[in-house]
Amino acid sequence: MNISDVINDIKLTCGLNTIALPFDKPVELVIQEILKISIRTFSRFKPHIKEGYEMLSKLRYTDDVAKRMGIYILPPTLTTTPVHDASAYPVSDVISDENVNGNAFTVVSPFVGFGSYYPQDIMNAVSTGAAINKYLGLTSQQGTSKWLGFNKIQLFNFPQDACVRFVVRCEHDLTGETIPESCVESFMQLATLDVQRTLYNQLKNMNNVGSAFKEIQLKIDDWSSAESNRNALIKEWEQVFHYDDADLIQFF
Repeated sequence: MNISDVINDIKLTCGLNTIALPFDKPVELVIQEILKISIRTFSRFKPHIKEGYEMLSKLRYTDDVAKRMGIYILPPTLTTTPVHDASAYPVSDVISDENVNGNAFTVVSPFVGFGSYYPQDIMNAVSTGAAINKYLGLTSQQGTSKWLGFNKIQLFNFPQDACVRFVVRCEHDLTGETIPESCVESFMQLATLDVQRTLYNQLKNMNNVGSAFKEIQLKIDDWSSAESNRNALIKEWEQVFHYDDADLIQFF
């Protein structure tokens, strides 16, 4: 999506080409500032999803305590816009399913022989396997992560030599280029209401805006319901959208 096209379309549909608004800067810049609100709101429902890879050993951390707790800072390329949520997955040969079955010693460890019928024998074998896994840097547990906010994420059960795959949900770029074309109409609906309600709130109490006052007053009367229409739109989106499951996005 091109933000310049959005601005031009809003100017045309709202009739802003035919009236002189009492602002110190061009109406295009006024609309552009308002659209920052639209992009932030829209990103709550349809975030921009980025994906990136980085070696665990190269991830930044705030201090040694954070490193020992597995708390790292997301790679800079993924944080160019505010991040809402992030997940991490290990991408390394040493923790693939094939190698977990073949090299990691769990309950089905080769140390548990056919003659190991007693619970203590099984426990000893499992403990031996776990110790060898730790020595080799292997784990049979799935690597997981926890988003901590402020560009920080905590990693659990990640091998030290793992390559980490990050999936980040963040705000769309202010240029609008990250908003897919399939979502343009939904964004335009929100953006138009944002422009109408903001201009209405700024202009409705102006008593002296030059000779164009009556013309502007007539125009903004049409925007008096923009606030309630926007609230209704957001409520509709909230009722059909589930942030935690991307497959359940239905309002587009």
